[in-house]
Amino acid sequence: MENMWVLIPIVVIIMGGWSEWLKFKEKQTKLGASSESLESEFQKMSVRLEKQNATLIERVKNLEAIVTSPDWDQITDPPALRAAAPRLELESQEPTDADEAARIARKVC
Repeated sequence: MENMWVLIPIVVIIMGGWSEWLKFKEKQTKLGASSESLESEFQKMSVRLEKQNATLIERVKNLEAIVTSPDWDQITDPPALRAAAPRLELESQEPTDADEAARIARKVC
């Protein structure tokens, strides 16, 4: 009977430790799941960024081809532009960058 009083505190301590271990394992499982979801999200983002990078590289190559074209100096030369441009008396609007790029691309191609 006296041995039973000694076993009760030992069993309570062991049960408390086991309870803490179960809580730890549950947290570890949740963290593992969240790290897996982060990893899959990172993979998706990585693929998207690789595609975007490839697109940007292709655009830079196209721009380099336009700028290094032998016709580039003739196209961008202000006197040649004035001579080649039709004489329209419209409002004096400066072309936007997009309009200018489109015009140059049409002449190069």
